[in-house]
Amino acid sequence: MDAPTTQPVSIEIVPQPRLRLSGADDVRTPGSPEVAVEVLLEEARQLLVSLKVDRSRVEARLAEFGREDPIEVVKGSSALDEAIEKCQIAIERLDELAGASRNG
Repeated sequence: MDAPTTQPVSIEIVPQPRLRLSGADDVRTPGSPEVAVEVLLEEARQLLVSLKVDRSRVEARLAEFGREDPIEVVKGSSALDEAIEKCQIAIERLDELAGASRNG
C-alpha cells in the first residue's frame, strides 16, 4: 500500500480597502481573513507543542525497551521529526501572512 501524498497548500490573503477614522484602531471582524490566519497560527503552534511532547514520549519509550525507531534508522530522521519540521515551516508561513495582513 502506497503512503498518502500531501499537496502543498497555498493561502492568499487579498487586502480589502477599509475606511476608518483617523487614529482609530484597526478592528478585525470575526470571520475575516486576518482572524482566520491568526486562528490557524494558534492551532499550528499548539500542534507543534503536541508533536514535540509526543516525540519525547516515543523516544523515552524506545529507550526504555532498548529499541530504535525503524524509520529513523532507515531515513535518518523519525516521522515525528519530519512532522515537527513541516509544522515549523507552516508556522513561519502563517507568521508571514499574519504580518502582511496586519501591515496591509
